[in-house]
Amino acid sequence: MIQKKIIILFIFLLAICCAKEKECVIILSKEEVSGSYYFYFRPNYIPNTQSTNIGMDGHNSNYTSGKVSQEKFDQYEIGDEYCFDI
Repeated sequence: MIQKKIIILFIFLLAICCAKEKECVIILSKEEVSGSYYFYFRPNYIPNTQSTNIGMDGHNSNYTSGKVSQEKFDQYEIGDEYCFDI
């Protein structure tokens, strides 16, 4: 009986630890900058005191962005829903 409870507890803990939350966004823009690939998906509401909208690494800072692989970049288009683990 104790072994059965231990096995059930182990399975329960494993399920909790392995569960990943996903966030899905709509791609508003996409851009390749110096060999890096970005999806832009949400307006960036943080006040920007710089006169330019280009970040230090060259990507547009007007939107929240996510760096992706070239494979993902080529797989999705503007307007597509993109989901990722958080």
